[in-house]
Amino acid sequence: MTLAAKRASTLPDLPSPLEGCETAADWTCRRREEILRLFETLMFGKIPPRPESVRFEIRRRKENVFGGRGSRREVTLHLQNGRRQHSVDILWYLPNRNGKRIPAVVGLNFMGNAAATEETDLPPDSTEFKPGQQAHRWQIPMLLDAGISLITAPRNSFFHDDRDGRRTSIFRLFHRPQELTRTHREFTAISAWAWGCSLLLDLALTEPDIDPRQIWVHGHSRLGKTALWAAANDPRFAGAVSNDSGCCGAALTRDRHPASESLSFITKTFPWWFQSALDAYAAREEELPLDQHFLAALTAPRPLLIASAAEDVWADPFNEYRGAKAVGSVYRLFGARGIGSAPFPKPEAPIFGDRVGYYLRTGKHDVTATDWTFVLEFLRRNAPDSAGQKKNS
Repeated sequence: MTLAAKRASTLPDLPSPLEGCETAADWTCRRREEILRLFETLMFGKIPPRPESVRFEIRRRKENVFGGRGSRREVTLHLQNGRRQHSVDILWYLPNRNGKRIPAVVGLNFMGNAAATEETDLPPDSTEFKPGQQAHRWQIPMLLDAGISLITAPRNSFFHDDRDGRRTSIFRLFHRPQELTRTHREFTAISAWAWGCSLLLDLALTEPDIDPRQIWVHGHSRLGKTALWAAANDPRFAGAVSNDSGCCGAALTRDRHPASESLSFITKTFPWWFQSALDAYAAREEELPLDQHFLAALTAPRPLLIASAAEDVWADPFNEYRGAKAVGSVYRLFGARGIGSAPFPKPEAPIFGDRVGYYLRTGKHDVTATDWTFVLEFLRRNAPDSAGQKKNS
């Protein structure tokens, strides 16, 4: 028996997201909303409202990028609410059309737009990061070859990732400075970032060549948590890809690996990500009225891909797999099997189930070309056909 199998055999039952819910209508009309409110109250806070004015300005276009694979647009998002203003710079790649509608992936980046691409003619976002420093995380030529558009923007443009990030965040569009101090935990970074992902979706919808049925949200690590929360709150996303999202992301909180990130650590180290109510459950995870498969279930019945890395013990790959497996109870309400009873896989042996996928990649906490190979295959398997129905997985 493998270590994973031994561990699985000793695990207690998980709480079910289906309390009092027997049909898809029960889920859609009642239970889903109850769980969404729970996550608002206990973990992520509310998504901000839409400001009075949202405007996209295309500042620069460049054709025939990456050897003629597609084109690039540099866009500034202008937001205004009353007299308050906020702007965000966006990087947008579009493949050359092949006669078909174009799918799109949207997601936030860690180090700025210049660091997200191999191209060297973008203005640097800061002196802190080098151009192209995290280009491997996006694999833009691979996406363009697959006929997929990519839209990305820096996470710090929506909420700077530190204790005082609220002061300059998008929350300043709606609140006075004295309401955006460290004590105002109700305004969280993850909700600000998820809100940003929805605005990137808004931008995608301005392009007639993009298929509105195929706009996916993608995120890694803390932004993997963000991707799940964005999909939970915005039904326009075709589905979600959560990579190495770990604690408070796709990994179950109960019975975590002893070397993985704990609720105590994450709430103490990154309090601006979460509601203050979550602090009360540090070291008391068993008392939470939910677990992370509840969050993943909010994507249902849309496709969901959960990804892990074999050396990323901090993100707890086995509990990410358990979350992917447990979410099947909700997908079955919609006639989808999820990943069924598939065992914990070996690296590079993805489980492409029915609307739910899971894979384990060799290596550490990162996003690599191998990740994108599996992501693109999952997107292909879950693309709507010409009649608007899902292909068989």
